[in-house]
Amino acid sequence: MTLPCNSIELAQRLVQFNTIAGSGGERQLLDFLAGLLAEASYSLTFDSYEPDGWSLCARLNPEAGRPALCLAGHVDTVPLGQEEWQMDPFSGLIRGGTLYGRGSCDMKSGVAAMVCAAINMAPSIGGELVLQIYGGEERGCLGSFHLARRRTLLNNVQAVVVGEPTGAMPLVGHKGALWLTLTARGKTAHASMPEMGTSALATMLPAAYRLLNYKPGGEHHYLGTGTCVLSTLHSGLNSNSVPDLASLTLDIRTVPGLDHESICKDIAALAGPGISISKTLDIQPVWTDPSNPWVQQVLSSYAKMVGHPAPIASVQFFTDAAALRTTLPDVPVLIFGPGSSSQAHKVNEACPTEQIVFMEQMYRHIIKDWYKNNGTLKSAD
Repeated sequence: MTLPCNSIELAQRLVQFNTIAGSGGERQLLDFLAGLLAEASYSLTFDSYEPDGWSLCARLNPEAGRPALCLAGHVDTVPLGQEEWQMDPFSGLIRGGTLYGRGSCDMKSGVAAMVCAAINMAPSIGGELVLQIYGGEERGCLGSFHLARRRTLLNNVQAVVVGEPTGAMPLVGHKGALWLTLTARGKTAHASMPEMGTSALATMLPAAYRLLNYKPGGEHHYLGTGTCVLSTLHSGLNSNSVPDLASLTLDIRTVPGLDHESICKDIAALAGPGISISKTLDIQPVWTDPSNPWVQQVLSSYAKMVGHPAPIASVQFFTDAAALRTTLPDVPVLIFGPGSSSQAHKVNEACPTEQIVFMEQMYRHIIKDWYKNNGTLKSAD
């Protein structure tokens, strides 16, 4: 990789790192990016959210003490799946103007575009620019929540762009997520003598039935309504024993105004006695008022680039923006990156290279406008 940074070449290189959970590839990829960012005068902080899980915070001019812009994204990916790929998922193959491979869409192309914009714009910036690159997003934003607790690494940040795949269209929010595990316990016995045991499954099934049509409510003009899905049900180890354990998982998506603790109480009441409940994920919804002046400026830049205004839109899935909101509750956040969300997690995952180039240009515009407005743009890009 040579400077100036080429976003397509960098996206190819990032896809070639295996960053599936447990692969150990997160740190290798982040070490590679750290080398590029250090060459562009960024100060680097590695953060370990678990023994083999890593994130990276890069800061340009951290001593500036002026309002800072933060670009954020993740480099971990989901597994390959059982279906056979048509190409090596770690090759970074480009064919017909499309980059293929695991993570090409979700979201190594977005990270590549952000990193290249941050590196190529660095000589023009007199203020502080923050770039945060996370691991563990696919398992509940582990890296971003852990890094966000290091509050000093977000000092002065007044606006955030998260580069998740949005079809290269700026979005202003996403739903929250509440994942619950319901557990019933019983007493095992031989299935030929069920009276000697207590079936945990018999306790769980009526609770599951009562929860089938549960809806958390809430309504938001752009995010829609809250949803609840019964996602897994497990019980027993063999067919000739009374099961002494049963578990049911719920995936609940929420909109602003819904209280997660109240939802948990509703679930407990419907589940009834004999059922314990634990949280495995609790992520609040993210929403930024589209009338925010910075958002309006980004939307204006987008309209000039593409020749038409962007609709006010959001996504259903959660992102690392939720973790940043825990530390920066009043800071405007945009979700804006290359690739279609419909490609995320799929076999033969792909991202159009023209969107990678477009998004680097957009990130450059966002950076330029931010530091120009704050009086810390040293020269024209």
